[in-house]
Amino acid sequence: MSMRARAGLLVVLCLLMGACGYRWQGFDDPAVGSVIGDGSKTLKIDRVEQSSMFPWVPYYLRSLIRDEVNLRKLARWVDSGDADYTMTVRMPSFQIRSYASDAEDVTLLNAATVQLEIVIADGTTGDVVWRSGVVAYSENYENTRESVAIREVLAQAVYRVLDRMQQQDF
Repeated sequence: MSMRARAGLLVVLCLLMGACGYRWQGFDDPAVGSVIGDGSKTLKIDRVEQSSMFPWVPYYLRSLIRDEVNLRKLARWVDSGDADYTMTVRMPSFQIRSYASDAEDVTLLNAATVQLEIVIADGTTGDVVWRSGVVAYSENYENTRESVAIREVLAQAVYRVLDRMQQQDF
């Protein structure tokens, strides 16, 4: 196949991908359809209410949400001081269970379940602007440490909650 034919095929392929809804990452407007606007507002976490026995989980949730909000360009993150919006993270339910073990008592299966909710409030008035509703996520993890399973199930729940934040109609 000649170089000219390859170039033509590449152009046709790019056009077809565009017709299917694919877009180059980075050219989209930030936070299109987000409940807190176009990404120019400030946001901070007010508190994390969690039901797990792991003291590191609130810190992990804070950093995970901060990183994902910045990655998606949903808002300008602030750690302290005034913000246009405040976020409360609620984790009403959390379970991690270890099941099958081998002859050396090494856990072979961890089942992790989490329920997560995010509440966005106006930073000035404190009025609730948006609630995600409770998002549940559950997964079985084979041959992984308990902490790895916990981190993964929390990440998946956060992704789903923030997806809801971007899918709201105004």
